[in-house]
Amino acid sequence: MKKRLDATQGSIIKLIFTFSIPLILTTLMQNAFTIIDKAVLGQMADSTAVASVGVTGFITSLAINGFVGFATGAGIILARFVGQKDEKKIRDTIETSLIVSIIFGVFVAIVGIIFAPQLLRMINCPEKCFEGALIYFRFYIASSPAILLYNYGSAIVRTLGDTQRPLYYIIISGITNVVLNVILCLILPQKVAAVAIATVVSVVVKAILITRRIFKFEEVVKLSLKKFRFCFESFKLILRFGIPVAITNLLMPIANLQIAPAINSYGVSATAGNTAATDLFNVVSAFVTGFSAATSTFMGQNIGAQKQDRVKKTFCYTLLLAVVIGGSMGVVFYFAGEFLVGLIIGTADALAIEYAMTRLFYVSLFTFVYAIFTVLGAAEHAYGYPFLGSVSSIVCTLLFRIVWMNWVYPLNPTFSMVMVCFTISWLLTLIFQTVAVTIITVRYRKGIYKKI
Repeated sequence: MKKRLDATQGSIIKLIFTFSIPLILTTLMQNAFTIIDKAVLGQMADSTAVASVGVTGFITSLAINGFVGFATGAGIILARFVGQKDEKKIRDTIETSLIVSIIFGVFVAIVGIIFAPQLLRMINCPEKCFEGALIYFRFYIASSPAILLYNYGSAIVRTLGDTQRPLYYIIISGITNVVLNVILCLILPQKVAAVAIATVVSVVVKAILITRRIFKFEEVVKLSLKKFRFCFESFKLILRFGIPVAITNLLMPIANLQIAPAINSYGVSATAGNTAATDLFNVVSAFVTGFSAATSTFMGQNIGAQKQDRVKKTFCYTLLLAVVIGGSMGVVFYFAGEFLVGLIIGTADALAIEYAMTRLFYVSLFTFVYAIFTVLGAAEHAYGYPFLGSVSSIVCTLLFRIVWMNWVYPLNPTFSMVMVCFTISWLLTLIFQTVAVTIITVRYRKGIYKKI
């Protein structure tokens, strides 16, 4: 095998930054372009149009996130095979992953388009923005094959050590999106449809670019479309490690379905404010997910290479970086919140800004908690125990939020009581993940861990 980013040797800190910084910048650019989307919509239309796009976030997560979980599963086993330097298994995993992404994408697109109205009714979508939300969701969900192809492809490229190309592709697709947004919003009377079309085109662009990169990854493994094949053994491994992650990814939006109707019941201002605050937190979380991706990839490679000391150092360094940098950004974004929210939805709707600041208080200020349990979850994946994330999501997120929204929230039905649900469920997740990873780590040091 030719030269690649090898996490099993060299300075760990340097490798972490080499791997994570492009990934963080990629996520930041992706979120920045999402915010620009809504800012363009907010300036050229109104907060109702922004709410029409934002309200679909709950159901797009529900429709797509579960299948994205299988990309994480593919990344887990791919990292092990890279550590073992097994070129055949690397090739089989990559080829099978790409085929699976297309199949899953077509399925999601068909189901999503058919059941779009029912899904929007399920989350109590405000009637004022129902038509716009339906248009946007159907356009967006139709691009599911491209969305999943990009997610699976970027997971493969990152695991193989290239975090720079996804950054370039996000910039290219993002610029395409922004330019088309402005042009189409000027041309089309239906502004939400204009934004939807621009989004779909940008998704297709980055899917094509990431696929092209995979086929040119000759420094690790040479692929040929003529020899492309579906490997059932690789598929079983992807399912084995992907199903727990998929369940976890599905449980999060399902848990949020307990919260979405309550948020939307406060009206369009609450929906718009919540959307803006969510977009801002997504920027903050980029710093956390960048380092957590390094956790799972680097730990996975070193577990495959049987280098215990590097496994330990990787975990400690990435945890420290995620907590310090991510937590600090959370505080900064809270105190700059009013200004930043105003940039997204404008300053005319003061009530929307107030709702956004309430969410930022209960979420952004507790980014350090999010950082800890996210890195702990990445460590579980690397060790080969992704099912623990599913257990955590069922108990600490889904069941807790059901109890909270059905029995605690009605005692004091305010917007703050909805938001504090996020904070408490995060704290419960932190406790669970800390105990789980402590037990796994002790077992690993005794030579007991999941083999692939």
